[in-house]
Amino acid sequence: MESAVEIDRLPIDLLAHIFAMITYFSDLAQARGVCRRWKDGVKMSIGRRKSLSFAGWKLEDDSTAHLIRHEHSLRELDFSRSDWGCQITDHGLNQISIAKCVPNLKSISLWGMVRITDKGVVQLVTLLSYPFYFD
Repeated sequence: MESAVEIDRLPIDLLAHIFAMITYFSDLAQARGVCRRWKDGVKMSIGRRKSLSFAGWKLEDDSTAHLIRHEHSLRELDFSRSDWGCQITDHGLNQISIAKCVPNLKSISLWGMVRITDKGVVQLVTLLSYPFYFD
């Protein structure tokens, strides 16, 4: 009888703590694909972050909203556009606005985002608690 791989014995909370130290979403995406426990650990680690930056990541509305949906500790959110750019639209801001963390956000950056309008920004900003920093 084969014994379980040692890393599979780690509690999910410990896996989440380890995954919280990974800063690149590409690495988290790969870790998420290893097995169901790692997927749950990555999901839990994202939910514990205080700051999240999508600057330079080419993510669409649905995938970005899915990552943020389970956040509860998030205080800073950065969608700043860089070489690749995050592809958020008003639809994405609408999906993000229902995330658990939105009332707790203290800083949000949408600098350089060309696919959003005032309508999407207003919908998100009306849910933020004051004071907050908006860029």
